[in-house]
Amino acid sequence: MKMIYYILVALTLGIVLSSGCIQQEKGSTIVPNTTIVPNITKPLTSNDEIKVLPEQTNSAQQPPSSRIDYSHEYPASSANVNGFEMKKTGSGFVVYYHPGDETNANKVLAILEQGGLNLYKKYLGFEPKDIPVYLAMSVDEYVKIADFPGGKENVAVGDGSAPNGKIYLYKPFGENIPGKTGGVIIHEGVHAAAYQYFGQDKMRYLPGFLNEGMAHYLEYIFKAGPKFDPLDQIYHSDLLIDGIETGSPKLLSLEELAQKCDGYINDETLNFLCRGQGTYTVWYINENYGEGAMGKFLTNLKQTQNWQEALSNVTGKTTSQSGQEIQDRLKLMVEQKKR
Repeated sequence: MKMIYYILVALTLGIVLSSGCIQQEKGSTIVPNTTIVPNITKPLTSNDEIKVLPEQTNSAQQPPSSRIDYSHEYPASSANVNGFEMKKTGSGFVVYYHPGDETNANKVLAILEQGGLNLYKKYLGFEPKDIPVYLAMSVDEYVKIADFPGGKENVAVGDGSAPNGKIYLYKPFGENIPGKTGGVIIHEGVHAAAYQYFGQDKMRYLPGFLNEGMAHYLEYIFKAGPKFDPLDQIYHSDLLIDGIETGSPKLLSLEELAQKCDGYINDETLNFLCRGQGTYTVWYINENYGEGAMGKFLTNLKQTQNWQEALSNVTGKTTSQSGQEIQDRLKLMVEQKKR
């Protein structure tokens, strides 16, 4: 009887083990592009399958331009302001436009409200309120209402300007350069927001090269993301590279930039140097002292009314020391780029 009992137990165990192997085989699947690794935190079982997924891009590093929802409809109403019959209103901006230009007006407001407001608050430390934006449909209208000093010959479709805290755009989204209008809108928004923050009297304390530098800096973040390479994005960065490698054109000190880079600049090389070095300066300050560093600088500037003192309060260095460090960092980046 014992022998029969042992035989029955052995048969039963064999059936159970065989069934388990079949179940494991049926439940196994091969997932393409998947690596299966053991789970080291507990004993391995037949269900311990860990899929190694493709690396996910951090949304915080993506350019804000890729996250604009142009389908969001902003409220429209009639208006009678400077010859513009319609308006669309957001929390920080009001876009004035002519009948038939509603789609462009909505897109402009989407960029400013969804992209601009967050950038201005994060990097400049303040949010604009009710800044007017005007969409001109002809070059004559644009030059007239914007009081543009460069004349019609220097205006292209998709251009913009922001004198006296107002934004003027000429045929936005009509250009042949992909992404131009979005960058221009963010850029001019910086100028208008800074004017509103400082007011007409104190705006003169903000040096032109830093004003342009902030505008280009946030324009590039909007288009390329916060980790953009300045030598890849800065317009005519070749001048900065030539200045480092050959000494021509000669790069300007921070003091020279403050003296020479103000108002409308006719000299093309000087214009590009002011914008390029200004952008690199702002990039360097935020890169080394934190993304809120320019906001601290602007707060200090409003209080001290002295840009050198305000910069020193942020960096802990003199203007000359900061200027030399900025050029040294630029030289290092140029050398690394060549390797």
